[in-house]
Amino acid sequence: MENTNNESNLATGPVRVAYSRGQLKTIKYYDLLVVACDPRNLEGICDYHTKEFHLFNELQNFTFHTTLIKVPLLRKQEHGVIFAPYVLDKMQGSVYGFRNESAKRFGLRFSNTMTENLVTVYQLQGPSSNPYSPDQFAKILASELPNLDWWPFGTNYTVVDSLTTPYFDHYSQENLQAQLPWNLLDLQGQNNTLYVHASTCFESALDCWGYANMLLADGSAARKSLPTNKAARIAILGAGVSGLLFAVKLKNLGYTNIELLESTDRYGGKTHTIKMDGPYPPGYFEPTYCELGTCYMSPAYDPMVVDLQKYLVGNSRITFGQGNDGFRAIVTRGQLPANFNAPLVMGYNEYCLRKAEAELGLKPGWFDDKEAQADLLIELGKYALLHKWIFGDGFPMPSTPPAEFLKEHSSKTFIEFLRYHKMDCLIGILQYGYEVQGYGTLSTIPAFYGLIWITPAIIETIIKDGLGGNTPIVTAWSKGWGDVWDQIVSKENLKILYNVKLLTIERNR
Repeated sequence: MENTNNESNLATGPVRVAYSRGQLKTIKYYDLLVVACDPRNLEGICDYHTKEFHLFNELQNFTFHTTLIKVPLLRKQEHGVIFAPYVLDKMQGSVYGFRNESAKRFGLRFSNTMTENLVTVYQLQGPSSNPYSPDQFAKILASELPNLDWWPFGTNYTVVDSLTTPYFDHYSQENLQAQLPWNLLDLQGQNNTLYVHASTCFESALDCWGYANMLLADGSAARKSLPTNKAARIAILGAGVSGLLFAVKLKNLGYTNIELLESTDRYGGKTHTIKMDGPYPPGYFEPTYCELGTCYMSPAYDPMVVDLQKYLVGNSRITFGQGNDGFRAIVTRGQLPANFNAPLVMGYNEYCLRKAEAELGLKPGWFDDKEAQADLLIELGKYALLHKWIFGDGFPMPSTPPAEFLKEHSSKTFIEFLRYHKMDCLIGILQYGYEVQGYGTLSTIPAFYGLIWITPAIIETIIKDGLGGNTPIVTAWSKGWGDVWDQIVSKENLKILYNVKLLTIERNR
């Protein structure tokens, strides 16, 4: 017999939420509903109106699969990350790259002294009505690794863990032209509801944080819609990255009665940090923190890092690859002209130069190298200016539709945008900078999303790097993103209810 816990006698509010945990059904009333889960998961549960149905039904996503494996070290490794654009271009679930977690932790010099390394392997499937299951991804992995000529670890490996997740909810070019992201922004605060899931803007932790800041800016409609009573009951649906970050924002505004309703038995969402006690280099005994989900940071994260400083105790920001220029590498198959005589795998810096030369009609050589380097710096500066013209100071996206951009460029992919503005020489840099994390390819993703991710802060660092600067472009947390969320939950004493099955949500009662 089902037990029902009806809290209507304890509180009232415009939002009625019914949910179950095990055999116990509970009904609660809230003053504000914050949707931090994929809003499509609430169809048939929440009393969405026609505009909401349309906005959420138009979203599309990829399916991302990562696998942490332990591999014997058969020979000295030259690179800690290898990315194969020719594989990712198809987005059919094949292995398109890997990150050596041992090399990330200890550097290539010391990871090469180990008998085994920990490696995270990437696979991505494009939008599909039949996304692959974890077993299907695993079968592809097992069939492909032994035959990849750029895979440097041999055929023996042990699977430690894996993650399969819907990834990067986004709109098509047509829906961007119809201004759907801003239509959603206009709905914020209506029906006592805020939407903060990554689908509102972009998949990354940075953009979830930035969108929350934009949403709660002084004078915004969403800010004005917040309850005046700081003890008002607030429900956040989802204890993933966006839910945790928004809970912090609300607590900083003085709200004291916040509940996070989580459908799984854990918080952190697509962050999956795995602490591995070994293998170690000789004489080292520090654990390796492996990331199956959220991992990389760029200079664009600097303001977020400052804002979250109290949750970063003992978790330092480390240079990815310990400053090794060859740590990142690209598989050149299908990317460079045959007369370049390029090796199959090429270090990132050289690849960006050679790809620029290929796009500019130049050839490797001292004079052409200097011309390509000069063009790269010029076009990077041009990109930063264009970004400023389109986005203004809006972060992570303009708060109002950039009408001229949408009219002229919303139907363009990122690579078409680059070519239109004669910035072809940047393609090599942006292949890695945009594609490697599973956000799609330059040739398929709308230009709008490329501009969200590749910000002037990133461009500025690339320029400084080209001029001999030492600011790291790619960084990671020494203890992983999981430790950030652990500290937030602990220090903010967040109330999270796990294994929640939402039944009905009624608003404006």
